Amino acid sequence: MRRCFSGRTMGVAWLMAGPVLFGGGCAQLPLQQREIVIPAARLNEALAKRFTVEKKLLDIFSVKIGRPTLTTDVPAQRLRAQFELSLLHPFSTRPLTGRAGISGALGYDAASYSVTLLEPKIETLKIDSVPTVLKDAISRLSTALGGELLSSYPLVSLREKDLTAFGREYRVDRFEVLDEGVRVILRANE
Repeated sequence: MRRCFSGRTMGVAWLMAGPVLFGGGCAQLPLQQREIVIPAARLNEALAKRFTVEKKLLDIFSVKIGRPTLTTDVPAQRLRAQFELSLLHPFSTRPLTGRAGISGALGYDAASYSVTLLEPKIETLKIDSVPTVLKDAISRLSTALGGELLSSYPLVSLREKDLTAFGREYRVDRFEVLDEGVRVILRANE
């Protein structure tokens, strides 16, 4: 008895629905599910290219965020990132500097084909030499950073060809955070 197996093709892992045998030859059912693995290095590269943000927050601070470093958190199924911060404020010409650590779950925006960061949570916020007059505002800054700057932030975009194969269209079903990156699991449209 012969069996058909599919393997890894050009970085995209294909999961087969199962082999069908016809007269000694092999035929395959259409793929119901497939997956794409986005390496952590590609996520870091995309984040570094896209994530130089400058925005006014709390009507006090002009916040500049840069130099992100992304890691995966497999047990929590979240991505974690560290950023450098620079805060300009009206009480001094010298910016305050520090670092922020965030984590986020993964989502998908079908309109832009983008894998996004959802539910961002500021895990750490350390600002050096905060003047007494700004201590209360700095404590509110972490909420503003997560809500205004990072919510639904696009990390990487899938290509249209990632969402079609063998004449079938696929949709993003779910994500799995791995040590080596993120697995995007696609399911065939019914």
